[in-house]
Amino acid sequence: MEIRDLGLDDLDAALDVRSRSFGPLSSTDVDQWKGMVARAVDVGRQLAAYDGSTVVATARINAFGQWWGGRRLPMAGIGGVVVAPEHRGSGVGSALMRAVLERSRELGFLVSALYPATTAPYRAVGYEITGTRRVVDVSTEALRRLSGEPVRLRRGGPEDAAELTRLLAAGYEARRQSGPFDWDPVEVAVDLADDEILTYLADDGVVSYAFAGDHLDVQTLGAASTSTLRALWRLVGSGSSTRSLVRVALGPHDPLFWMLTDNEVAVHQTQWWMLRLVDAPAAVAARGFPAAIDVEVPLVLTDPLHEGSSGRHLLVVSGGQGVLRRTEGAGGVALGPRGAAALFGGTPLATLRASGLADGGDPEDDPLLDAAFAATPYMTDYF
Repeated sequence: MEIRDLGLDDLDAALDVRSRSFGPLSSTDVDQWKGMVARAVDVGRQLAAYDGSTVVATARINAFGQWWGGRRLPMAGIGGVVVAPEHRGSGVGSALMRAVLERSRELGFLVSALYPATTAPYRAVGYEITGTRRVVDVSTEALRRLSGEPVRLRRGGPEDAAELTRLLAAGYEARRQSGPFDWDPVEVAVDLADDEILTYLADDGVVSYAFAGDHLDVQTLGAASTSTLRALWRLVGSGSSTRSLVRVALGPHDPLFWMLTDNEVAVHQTQWWMLRLVDAPAAVAARGFPAAIDVEVPLVLTDPLHEGSSGRHLLVVSGGQGVLRRTEGAGGVALGPRGAAALFGGTPLATLRASGLADGGDPEDDPLLDAAFAATPYMTDYF
């Protein structure tokens, strides 16, 4: 068994493994899938396990930027992890994921996230549940009735990919969000070229949505000002004569919940997502922290897949920034890669201790760590 970059000549073989794992794609989806995978192959972000010359497993590394405490970290979004049925249970999946993490580190990603079909194989290589993606149904008529001043909007196209990314990023930074991520503008441009996706931009906001069966599916919506935010929601709501529901993934503190005048929201679906620190010291240094927090807590990190993350550290947080300093001091909260990922995402120490993901150290330091890493992580996009 050998793990290496997927060859462009093996797209059909990789598609066969994908179809045997998740079911067949439509002809339109096949073309989109091949285009996406080919782009990943070109930049070294599509790995495969080969048994001789036969593709038996594949995984894709999506190039994202994920926001943590209002700061953007390079994030490897792992998708399309598939193993041919006849090779399941052989260890090939774990070997592939270890190679994916190593490649992610080589490409400069600091953290990695994924949506698990099952958690066990990902926990085995250090991922842990960190946040949710919550999809809700909202009354289209309620959106149409939102008050507010008119805002000038224009239609968007592929040439607006960078601007769309910039507008969303400005909101994540300003509100010090944790969890949302942005796509590579190359991939954004592909979506914006799709005539079935309706995109509109204002000076400080953007919305993309589409007709999807009996509802409207909002894929992206964000704005810096309240007036633009309300205008974009009203634009979606203007379709109330054709669709009674809007389906959208929202963060737990999305302003829309406070804008609606009545209880016109229902949860449609909730999905867990998992996080792993690819390089713990670099991820902590890049993350945003509460500006008013000053913390010094010893940590003992163990990561069997990254020597640079393992060892005794002193976590120092001050002025909204953090650092893991190597130390020879004794003691400290002991965390493996799963516990480190969960702590990074704001999971309370009491939960980590109760689940066996944290041990040792001074319990009086637990509230300090909770305050430093406080977050309610969420995602709105799926990959």
